[in-house]
Amino acid sequence: MADRWLSVGPALVVVTFGGKGAYARNRNGAVHAPSPKVVVVDTVGAGDAFTAGALAHLHDRKWLTHEELDGLRVEDMERLLLDANAVAADTCTRKGAEPPRRRSPLGQPGPSSS
Repeated sequence: MADRWLSVGPALVVVTFGGKGAYARNRNGAVHAPSPKVVVVDTVGAGDAFTAGALAHLHDRKWLTHEELDGLRVEDMERLLLDANAVAADTCTRKGAEPPRRRSPLGQPGPSSS
């Protein structure tokens, strides 16, 4: 399915499998990365947290263009998935949709930042 999606335009396809990790594919290959093992309190917001973690990872590296995503190496995609999985897993350790954050809205360290 990922090959089919890539053939119609996206540069990168990412699929999540909850506690079983995530998968990414682009023209350079494919990779699966496991999710960290955590004590799950609640899964509300985990998917959104994964997406936010993935976008933050890509933004920090200035990899948000079609060309950059298309050129990601398998190792780059693996690091992307590991980081996004970690954000989602951390979210699952708290009740309700309370994702981790780097900084609070006032610029102070957030409760999950280090």
